[in-house]
Amino acid sequence: MTSGRDLFAPKLGLTLPLCGFHFIFFFLYVTDPKKVAALFGFWPQSALTQPWGFVTFQFLHSGPMSLFFGAFALYILGSALEAEWGTTEYTVFWLVATLGGSLSAWALGTPMVSDPFVVPISMLFAYAFLFPDVQFFIFFVIPVKVKWIAWFSAGVLVLNFFRDLFSFGAGPAFVRVLGAGAGFLYFWVRHHGRFKAGKAAREAVVAVKTAAVVRQDEALEKRNRELFPRVEALRETERAGSAPPGGEGLRGELTRLVVPGVNICKPVDFKGDKDAVCLKCEGFAECSLRYLAGQPAEIVVRKREP
Repeated sequence: MTSGRDLFAPKLGLTLPLCGFHFIFFFLYVTDPKKVAALFGFWPQSALTQPWGFVTFQFLHSGPMSLFFGAFALYILGSALEAEWGTTEYTVFWLVATLGGSLSAWALGTPMVSDPFVVPISMLFAYAFLFPDVQFFIFFVIPVKVKWIAWFSAGVLVLNFFRDLFSFGAGPAFVRVLGAGAGFLYFWVRHHGRFKAGKAAREAVVAVKTAAVVRQDEALEKRNRELFPRVEALRETERAGSAPPGGEGLRGELTRLVVPGVNICKPVDFKGDKDAVCLKCEGFAECSLRYLAGQPAEIVVRKREP
């Protein structure tokens, strides 16, 4: 996974073509501003007859400074986010941020003939959420953490909202806020949803593993509990000086059940079927063989003092 400090990756993907569209549309706009704005801007009254305007409005810039900051922000932030998320998820985020601006403008009846920076602001908020301590160099000299740039931009966004509200009306004021918020809201929901899904998946894996261990312990305990009376019976008959039939068969069975590499306790600690820990231990068969050989001579279960 790429770090948030890899600001200029990937070199191929969606970000570079988008940056190219900004320059192409700017040169078209310079040659014939009215015609290009009428054709590629977003006009609510002709939104259905010129549906490309829902997207192309953001490529229009009123001047070189708007082009520079729009394309520069897209390149730096977009490249990093695309490297972090992958092109597919990044494309969905870009579309949500773009349509957040144009759909809110359509609902409010507000035309847009230039990018109100809804997409770069969405990208900035998402980037600052993911990599708050990454430093940008303002004017290539002053180091500032991106989280402070995001907070400053949020403040400017609020100030512009009130300025547009009193100067141009509710439409232009809300378009900028709704557009900028749409992309970040989508990112926030996806981010937390993925986190919760990942947590749920990890918990499910742990639950499955735990259930498997419990089933294994139960099966092991059942086997050992059924096995030990036979071990005890063979031990008693051999101590009485007789050799019961099937004794070697039981030893062979225990030998096959021995699990190599199990760290078993001292013989004196073997409690047979009187202890739940012994019954669930993979070394039970090996300890049973030692018990048949006289180790320990007797099983002693100490009662806990009250």
